[in-house]
Amino acid sequence: MNRGQIAAVYTEELVDGVEFETGAWRMAPPLAIGFDWRGEAAPVDLATTVRLLWNREQVVIGYDCHYTELDIDENPEVAVERHALWDRDVCEAFIRAPREPHDQSYREFEVAPTGQWCDLLVDRSRMWHDWEWQSGMRTMARIDEEHRVWRVAMAIPFTAFDCYPHPGDCWQANLFRISRLNGERQYLTFSPTRTEVPNFHVAAAFVDLCFQ
Repeated sequence: MNRGQIAAVYTEELVDGVEFETGAWRMAPPLAIGFDWRGEAAPVDLATTVRLLWNREQVVIGYDCHYTELDIDENPEVAVERHALWDRDVCEAFIRAPREPHDQSYREFEVAPTGQWCDLLVDRSRMWHDWEWQSGMRTMARIDEEHRVWRVAMAIPFTAFDCYPHPGDCWQANLFRISRLNGERQYLTFSPTRTEVPNFHVAAAFVDLCFQ
């Protein structure tokens, strides 16, 4: 089944902020995170789009998330890593670069509506995670309570992958969002994992991440 492709658009412009209607962000076409993990349509009230830009130093992933309720830390600290962000509202990216030793090895990046962040190395072949690993990612975030939208972006340096892409290269990735609707947790994804219970860690569901 063709699950689509994630495209990152090259730019020489500085990407700083989550104003997706301005600057370099306008070059990046929005992709819908339009399914839950089972492959069913995502709730309309949680409409989510994602944009990707890259330059020689980093890839920047921006999420535009409609919401009906927020599940966030009351006193967030963004200077230090916040483990287990996936227990609250969060957007995630799993990326497998060419230097990974096998297809069950990849890197996980997360950002909350507050700008809190988490990153880790993952090897699902032995159910191993490196919680101490630091990618050097930075985050940007804004909550628009009037319009019930939160926007976040994560800028991930290519040093985190020990390699750099060239135009036309394709890596592997999947994109996710966790939020609440009517008090129930919703697990949304670009490429459905189709597991019995919510589980994003399915490398077989990764799609091409192409650097244009």
